Amino acid sequence: MEVKNYLEDIVLRIADTLVKKDEDFCKCEHCRADVITYSLNHLKPKYASNIKGHALTAVDIESEQIQAEVTVQVLKAIEQVKKHPHH
Repeated sequence: MEVKNYLEDIVLRIADTLVKKDEDFCKCEHCRADVITYSLNHLKPKYASNIKGHALTAVDIESEQIQAEVTVQVLKAIEQVKKHPHH
């Protein structure tokens, strides 16, 4: 069984959606990676390492609260990267 941070999948999905919608945001891979990294560093990770943990965590991260927290953090990350791009 592998150890996995389930927030990675959610952050990737939400970041890709929000970056595409933001016409002023640079679409390069470096800026995308910065948004994802910033977001993950500012969210509490949701790790699991066994079957029960994977099942519980998978259900937990689909909650509206988690989705909202991730969305807010990704929006903050997009603003930060727009202000200070590293490319």
